[in-house]
Amino acid sequence: MQTSKTCVFCGNPANTREHIPAKQFFKGVPENRLITVPSCSDCNKNFQKNEDFFRQFLAGFLMDRSDHAKKLMENEVSRSIKRKPALGIQMFSQMKKVNLYTKSGIYLGPKTMYRVSDLDYKRINSVVEKIIKGLFYHEFGETIPEDWIIRIVWINPKRDKELGLTEMAKELKWNVIKDDTFAYGHQFVPETFQSIWILDFFKTPIFYILLINRTTAKEN
Repeated sequence: MQTSKTCVFCGNPANTREHIPAKQFFKGVPENRLITVPSCSDCNKNFQKNEDFFRQFLAGFLMDRSDHAKKLMENEVSRSIKRKPALGIQMFSQMKKVNLYTKSGIYLGPKTMYRVSDLDYKRINSVVEKIIKGLFYHEFGETIPEDWIIRIVWINPKRDKELGLTEMAKELKWNVIKDDTFAYGHQFVPETFQSIWILDFFKTPIFYILLINRTTAKEN
């Protein structure tokens, strides 16, 4: 078990705290409503670049479905892009407007499509892993054992149907940090804390995470 003097992410001595998810998602939310966990300055610094990209990706990806994501994209994200033009150029080069139709041909209107590269997946998954490590500590007061596997699944209609995620979500214990921004649900095995999680950003379930030890993984 890690203590409050140990960094949740690397195991080195903690000299600060880290917000879960990053504080940049929660403008105007009182500090006592946000989740923080023990961290070290090196980890905090190393997270920053990918977390900036993570916020910009989610805001751009979901701005057609969320007024809050759209406002975030038009304000904080736009200002961030002005400070770091290269990241903005990369992001916008991977976005385009498309006309969306149902399978029966009903027109649903223009939507933003984002092409996710292999590097993007890696960067985004690293932030999701950081969030899960923080939430695990927040819920159980322990760090995820080093020999456990963190499986991250990006939720889409096909995966939702295959895994039964809509029904599964109804059985999870949910914690809403900010109604229009972030919530998470989880369910765990007593004593071992092996668990399933769903991360919801801007009222949209985006990531399904399975935390299991290697023995369980081999059996499945």
